[in-house]
Amino acid sequence: MNEDMRRLEEIIAEVESSDELSSEVKSPLLVEAVQIMKYVQNKMVNGRDDELISRISVRLEQYKTRHKITSNFKVAENFIRSIAFNPNNKSFRLNEIEGWKVIEQDEFDPDEIIIHSFHTEAEAKAKFEDLYPNGADKSAIKFLIYKATIDVSPAAGVKKPEQIDLSPMSESDALEEIIKKGAKNFEEQITSINNALKDEEQTGVMNSSNPTSLKDAIDKRMKLQERLETIRAKHTFELLRDSDNGEKYLVKEKSWSDQNMRTAGEKYEYPSPSKDTIKVTKSVSIGYSVLLEFDRFLADDMEVSVGMALSLVHPKLAKSMGSDPKWRKSLSGTADSEEVDFGRHLGSNLKEMIHEMAHKGFDSQLIFKREKGSDCIGLVRLSDVTGLMSDKSYVLRDGSTVSDLKSLNLMRPPPPQIDASKDLSIAGNILKHGNDCVIIKFDPENWAGSDRELVAIKKILEPGYHILTSHDVIAYRLIN
Repeated sequence: MNEDMRRLEEIIAEVESSDELSSEVKSPLLVEAVQIMKYVQNKMVNGRDDELISRISVRLEQYKTRHKITSNFKVAENFIRSIAFNPNNKSFRLNEIEGWKVIEQDEFDPDEIIIHSFHTEAEAKAKFEDLYPNGADKSAIKFLIYKATIDVSPAAGVKKPEQIDLSPMSESDALEEIIKKGAKNFEEQITSINNALKDEEQTGVMNSSNPTSLKDAIDKRMKLQERLETIRAKHTFELLRDSDNGEKYLVKEKSWSDQNMRTAGEKYEYPSPSKDTIKVTKSVSIGYSVLLEFDRFLADDMEVSVGMALSLVHPKLAKSMGSDPKWRKSLSGTADSEEVDFGRHLGSNLKEMIHEMAHKGFDSQLIFKREKGSDCIGLVRLSDVTGLMSDKSYVLRDGSTVSDLKSLNLMRPPPPQIDASKDLSIAGNILKHGNDCVIIKFDPENWAGSDRELVAIKKILEPGYHILTSHDVIAYRLIN
């Protein structure tokens, strides 16, 4: 991958170095750059999948042992039941019903927004004319009245023609219909997970070839086809016998085992040709979010959530930070927060932020769009600020704000963000892959983890955004 990135940097430098490059020269360079980026992106995604799949394959067998389950179908049933109404469950759909919306601002309370919904455009226009008798120009009208989803209709099933409407059903009947639609499909996904880690001669899945030419691709495909057929043929001849009238037949498993015991002295596995595949297929890609859900399910929630880990280590780490050990304030607050003393935003005093980072040992600082209740728009590293401060030509004025760093291109993109209910192992893997930190969103109203953890977390963490670094992960592992 380093070689790919080096070549990508060369292409960028070549394109940027001269404005005189013709389109004939630039075009092949840009095509090559796109190919490299796609290759690197696929390599990163597949790397994440391989790591998860390896862990899942182990946990799958552990789960079966714990619950005394032998079939993948039963595992699939249990899994679909656990994520029945989850957006990642493909067998549960909320089909959108489109209509029209008109927005209104309360005359006495500007923060109170009213969104009126209508099934027809005519109804919406009548309401619009009532609210805005003088009309609106094209810059405003598309936001005051617009087409959008006004309701959803629940259904079970993936393909539209085969979906079952859940609206008239009871909760329990709807759940069973979702499981019925999804279990068989996910059983195949479990098979795909196992096949991804097996030899291609066992599965017929081409997972160990990387052809470099058209001829090579054809040769590798046909050679695997021949190997699969050869394996099945060997198993067939191993079982082939002649009846009294000379007709060929395959010896049954019990007879074969009895014969094998007498001749070999130990029992081998019956070489059933019916279990051999001669069909070559491609590896099936499973959505990363579904893999994460399945990984968590197989662990039986034995893993701790990120939110719980943060709440447990905060009392220990707060002492060195000079913070309240009983309460961890969010970095952004919420739109309803009365205080505004939160994390740094574009209007924050730059000198104060640098002083805090240097004296409290912050390697990274999240930057938010506004002073409270807004999204993270970037990250500032202490090492970048150090480089800026070492430049004698730069003068840090008392009135300088964090927005200055943005104009100096010293604000990096925001780090990955996950929900506080996700497992700590997910955050650990994100950090392991070269990220300085992870944004943790804690929203008690939309908590997806265990109720027991939520009760404990609410006592320590303020709703909003928090930052998790390797220090938090290590601290948690050391005290637990």
